[in-house]
Amino acid sequence: MNALKYWSGYMLSALRARLYGLRPGRRSLVKNDRVRNSPLYDDVCAWQKAQMESMTFENDRPTKEFKGAVDLPLMRRIHRRTLLEIRHELGDLWRPSSVTMNEGRGISLDQSIAIMHRLRDAGFPDDSLGVVSVEFAGRRHSFAIVQDLADDFWMLDNGKFSYCPVRGSVFLSVRKDVHVLIGFNFFDVWNY
Repeated sequence: MNALKYWSGYMLSALRARLYGLRPGRRSLVKNDRVRNSPLYDDVCAWQKAQMESMTFENDRPTKEFKGAVDLPLMRRIHRRTLLEIRHELGDLWRPSSVTMNEGRGISLDQSIAIMHRLRDAGFPDDSLGVVSVEFAGRRHSFAIVQDLADDFWMLDNGKFSYCPVRGSVFLSVRKDVHVLIGFNFFDVWNY
């Protein structure tokens, strides 16, 4: 994505996020484990297993322990850098994040996983990171998240919904047409 497209999209997204924030009501987003019937559950579990084996080999196994901190300015920089370096492409299958970063392109799920990996490498706690897959207008879409509150997270989207980080509780309370399918990180699978 070129810088002009990113910055114009960012400004429009920031304005839209402020308008969303003015609307009354917020959706509480507390994780639960009622997700086993999701069509993506088996795919996510297979990805987690492959990812853990890969990271164990690299001696970099994720943990549920709180290590690191959520740094919002750093989160925004990593999100911006990833959007500028990895362009969106249409496709069906997801790839390892190393392939996505090397090729500079991927589906929304690939972009989200790359953001999650970059945030982890920057010192964000493993249990605060994740990817959420949603459905709207009969299509699936994914975005990375940083869960800094027990009942809310920051959405780090690829521009489909927003170029700037936006609170999930605000966005999902306004966009009733967007339905959460599944959320996951390196070791957990959940729903809201």
